[in-house]
Amino acid sequence: MRQLSSSRSSTRILIGIFRSFGGVIKAKVKLFLVYPFKYNPGTVQSLIPRSLALGHFPVIEENVSFSDSIRQIGDECYIGSGTIIDNCLQIGSFSSISKDVKIGMSNHPLDRDSTSPRFYLKKYGRVLEDTFSREKPCIIEEDVLISANAVVLAGIKLGKGSVVAAGAVVTKNVEPYSIVGGVPATFIRFRLSKAKVESLIESDIGITKDGGIPQ
Repeated sequence: MRQLSSSRSSTRILIGIFRSFGGVIKAKVKLFLVYPFKYNPGTVQSLIPRSLALGHFPVIEENVSFSDSIRQIGDECYIGSGTIIDNCLQIGSFSSISKDVKIGMSNHPLDRDSTSPRFYLKKYGRVLEDTFSREKPCIIEEDVLISANAVVLAGIKLGKGSVVAAGAVVTKNVEPYSIVGGVPATFIRFRLSKAKVESLIESDIGITKDGGIPQ
């Protein structure tokens, strides 16, 4: 019986190895054969979800992680290596996201006995239903710059032309053409003159006249 059990365990291990190896082969085929043809001109060095609508001329470096929440990335965007894009719906055209950025990171409940998701998510088997809902996804508008190591929490909107400084933790919506930085991120200044910003905002569809982002 022990020999039979050992044989079954070995078989399971071998099956797991073959499946993992097969997954690696499929990934390599996509990255080195399919993607260079499909996204040329452009560079995609990380696996992307099937549901993602990717614009023209993308540059996505290696080890970028995408969740299935992402639905659209606009034209001519750059995403640096090591970036995690979790709970984010869209990234506008001409946006630049530096290395090791974290976007759409979710909070844990702080008013409960435990902050562990093991105690509020159904998939772990301790509760019958999810008792802590996920935040809304991030929305990143066009021409946004997010510098290295920044963190953008879930539910945040980054307005068109805005800039997030390196290492910032963004916990609130960011106005169009503004620069924010720090932990938590706060407004530093507008990156263009007031007259120029007002002119650009008035000409933009989907951005309110007073410079706010529609809710």
